[in-house]
Amino acid sequence: MKAYAWRTGRIDFGRKVPDGAIQIAEAPAKFLRQEISAVARHAYDGKTLLVPGVPEAKNGNAAVDALIAFADWIKPRFVKEVQS
Repeated sequence: MKAYAWRTGRIDFGRKVPDGAIQIAEAPAKFLRQEISAVARHAYDGKTLLVPGVPEAKNGNAAVDALIAFADWIKPRFVKEVQS
């Protein structure tokens, strides 16, 4: 399964990354959801997961920087899982 993010910062999960979204991680579904949920920002509704720094980014460049930083930060969690 893949985790991907939208320009709004919302994180979704699926087998394919839709046009307009950017993949941030890939792993077995249960592990992926658990790990992303543990490190993502939770929206006020208590259900929506967000990439920290993206929703409040002042412009597109700042949003991309926040997304890259988040993806780089979580990458070691998923490299270990894939190698196991």
